[in-house]
Amino acid sequence: MWQEWTVGLIVAVAVASLLWRYLPARWRQQAGRMHPALAPAAAKGGGCGGCSGCGGSSCAPAAKKP
Repeated sequence: MWQEWTVGLIVAVAVASLLWRYLPARWRQQAGRMHPALAPAAAKGGGCGGCSGCGGSSCAPAAKKP
């Protein structure tokens, strides 16, 4: 019996994740206003600069050699 509940929970989380991914951006932004953890990554300032994997000048464009 507990196996069916576990599988059902996993399927429910997968469905919720899939629906969240394909929600219109406006709805996701409104959800982000209700709770900051629900804000889309772009609204949080996602992209480059969030980690220290980029060390100093290694992110700068390479100088062109003549």
